[in-house]
Amino acid sequence: MMKKIIFPLCLLVVAWSLGGGCASIESMRSAVKDRIAGEPPKIRSVAGDPYKVYEAARLALEKLGYQQVSGGPAQGRLEGLSRIGGGDDFRSSRQRSISIHLLPREGGNVEVQVQLEEIVEDSYNKLSNPATETPLRDSAGYDAFFEELARQLQGMQGK
Repeated sequence: MMKKIIFPLCLLVVAWSLGGGCASIESMRSAVKDRIAGEPPKIRSVAGDPYKVYEAARLALEKLGYQQVSGGPAQGRLEGLSRIGGGDDFRSSRQRSISIHLLPREGGNVEVQVQLEEIVEDSYNKLSNPATETPLRDSAGYDAFFEELARQLQGMQGK
């Protein structure tokens, strides 16, 4: 009886692997790796005084609709959250977080490291499904932030 069950099950697993299963296994492996190791930040180097770059980053954060929740110029970091929006159904909500680290470098440059995450909470069953935070890899949000940062720095040059 056991052989009758195991043999078809093995055939099913092999067929699945040869079909489209390999790609989905690789995407699952990538997702698990991102959760454990974390997505590396997007990095740009800008010219300027660290305090001015901090202020420009803070203004860019606000301009893009984030509210600063922690950080400061002495720490060289900013954390922000977007407004809470509705999810795919009426029982869930979505929000984005942004984490910015500013590292002074030689030659009057500042390295700006940015990480974006999407936070999804299913309010249907909070105990079994707490909010999940997913790093955003190739989000347009990175380009939008760096473009706004450049605009803010440009506007500060006259000051």
